[in-house]
This record gives sequence, C-alpha cells and structure tokens, in this order.
Amino acid sequence: MNYDLIGIGNALVDIEVQVEDAFVEEISVTKGGMTLSSVEDQKRILDSLQSKPKKISSGGSAANTVHGASLLGAKSYYLGRVANDAHGKHYTEDMRNCGVGFCGPGSDEHGTGTCVILITPDTERTMLTNLGVSSSLHPENVDETIVKSAGAVYVEGYLWTGDETREAGVHMAQLAKKEGIPVSLTLSDAFVVNTYKESLLDFIQWNVDILFCNEVEAKAMTGEEDSLEAFKKLQAMVDTVFLTLGSKGSLAGQSGQEPVQVNTFPVKAVDTTGAGDLFAAGALFGVLKNFSLEESAVIGSYCAAQVVSHMGGRLPVHSHTDAKKILSEYKKLYSNGGQ
Repeated sequence: MNYDLIGIGNALVDIEVQVEDAFVEEISVTKGGMTLSSVEDQKRILDSLQSKPKKISSGGSAANTVHGASLLGAKSYYLGRVANDAHGKHYTEDMRNCGVGFCGPGSDEHGTGTCVILITPDTERTMLTNLGVSSSLHPENVDETIVKSAGAVYVEGYLWTGDETREAGVHMAQLAKKEGIPVSLTLSDAFVVNTYKESLLDFIQWNVDILFCNEVEAKAMTGEEDSLEAFKKLQAMVDTVFLTLGSKGSLAGQSGQEPVQVNTFPVKAVDTTGAGDLFAAGALFGVLKNFSLEESAVIGSYCAAQVVSHMGGRLPVHSHTDAKKILSEYKKLYSNGGQ
C-alpha cells in the first residue's frame, strides 16, 4: 500500500489534568516544557491530584500529526512502540479507528509510555513524560518497504532523547532521502534543541527538507533573539520552514524567498496541547496535496486553532476536514484586511 505520510515518534498515552500555576511551581518543573519523568514521579503527582478530573487519550507528537493528517484525508502510517497492556490496546484501537496504519502492541516488559500533562489557567501545557516501551524504538522497527511507499516522512525531535530512538528517526530519514522522498522534522521542544543542538543541526543540514518549529525552538536553534532573523537562518538550512508564532499566527517560506505570514483562526483557547502537532498535520497535508505554501500554512493554522479549543491533542469531532472549506473560511475572515 502507498502512504501519503509516514510519521515516527514516541507513542505515548496522555493523561491531562487542569491545575493552578502554584502546583507547577511546587513540583519544580519548567512551565510549558517537557520533563522526563519516572512512573513513580508520575504516580506521586497524579495521587496528589486525585480529586481532579482527568482526560486520557493516545498521543505523542508525531502521532498527533499523523492522526490529524489522516482525518484531513491523507493515507497515513505511524511508527511507534506500545506494550501489550490496557494503554497499548487503547492506543492501537484509536490509531486504527481513524485509518492510520499502526503495527500494534508488542510483548515487552516495559509498559506503554505515558505523559502527564498539566494544564494551567492560561491554557499552557506542562508535560511530565515517562517514555516506557516507546524508548525501545530502534532502526530495525523501521520497515523499509513502508518508507519507500511514502509521499513524505515526518520525524519528531523528541526521538533525540534516546540513542536508539534517534537512530530510528535518522534511519527512516536516510531511507527516504535515498528514494527522493521529502523529509520533515519538528524540533518538538526547546529542551530538546538546547540539549541536542549539534546533532540536530547536523541532521537538518543533511536530511531535512521541511522544518517545523515555534519561536522558542527557532531562537534556541539559531541563537537569534528576533523571530524573523531566526526564521531567515533556518531558511538557509532547508528548503521549507514553517514557524508558528502562537496568537500572532505563523511564517512560511522556501529557501531564498520572502516569508509569508498567515493569521490565526480566532477561537477561545482551552489547552495548547498539540497546537504545533496539528499545525504540522494541516501544513503537511497541504504540501502533499499540492496547495501553495501559504494555503498549506492556513490549513495548519485552522487545525492548530481547532485543537486548542478543547482538552487534548486531537482534532475535535466537529472540525472541518475539507481543505477547500478551511481556505474559504480564512478568506472570509481576512478578505477585508481584518485582524
């Protein structure tokens, strides 16, 4: 079978809970970032939040992107590892229900990876991640036949937190490169960029065609204080860059060209989990289906707006999945120069 998009990443089950800012300060983690955590630490935190409602859903950065692209109509496959436990079975069912190809649970000693996501009143998400069996992803899990059938591949930066997972991502990218298949990368988190900058720079310069990042990640990668200057530096490294700017929209540009700025779709934000992932889903779908760069960024902007309007890293069920309707809605919003 041919696939439009193949993603690779850490397969995680998200456990989301709303908390006050004071709680994030109390447990001494970086607000808005990702911290690697043990099962014991996660349990201790969840125990202290027992009275609060929790939302459990399958997640992981690249998984959210692949899932979103599939809902828009892309034939997608996801490479990630889950265990043969309740979380792993739920995860597999969720991916397959929306038509994403997925290998399913393995017989591993470690459990399925989990991510405790703390949502503060300003909608920011702070993640405590136990990778579980997802950290056992290795190059041999990358099926060459599946990769060769792809229209594009997508690698998440979080894979750099483990030697074998990083090697799996690099291996998939190199297989794709050999076949002339576009390679896209998301930088994932400023923590990842700051910790693995040299390795990521090397990977980007030799393998990446399409790069996704937010302002903080772009500045960390380039050392620039200004978002536009950071964007220009990244443009010199890859063919195409998509830089998300939160409520200010996004920049998209190809090497040597002036960037285009795309506005946001106005929504009431509830939870920023998955905003970058779903922006990438929409933008990649646009690129794969031969929409212009600006149109691709608009589709990404719509998907990002939809996902922040509710709890969780997946598109709400009422979202448009017709790209032409999304572009038409954007045109109506901004045809009179409205902001």
